[in-house]
Amino acid sequence: MTQSNPYQIRTDVLSMAKQMLDKAYDTQLEVAKTMMEQSKSNSELALEAWERYIPKMYTPEELKKQAEKLYEFVSHNK
Repeated sequence: MTQSNPYQIRTDVLSMAKQMLDKAYDTQLEVAKTMMEQSKSNSELALEAWERYIPKMYTPEELKKQAEKLYEFVSHNK
């Protein structure tokens, strides 16, 4: 088993954090599409559903915060 250096670990953790946030975004986007589809007979309700459920894309700061949470686990659980 080869050990990863700190840079590789950070890169892996950042990648995991991005995957987690991407998955959460995709899931929320599917909810928005479903809610809009269910309201398609009423355009006003469809627009309201879209505005209510459409996810905001995460920011770099949110990505960094998620990665820090994951990295904390790695650094404190040796």
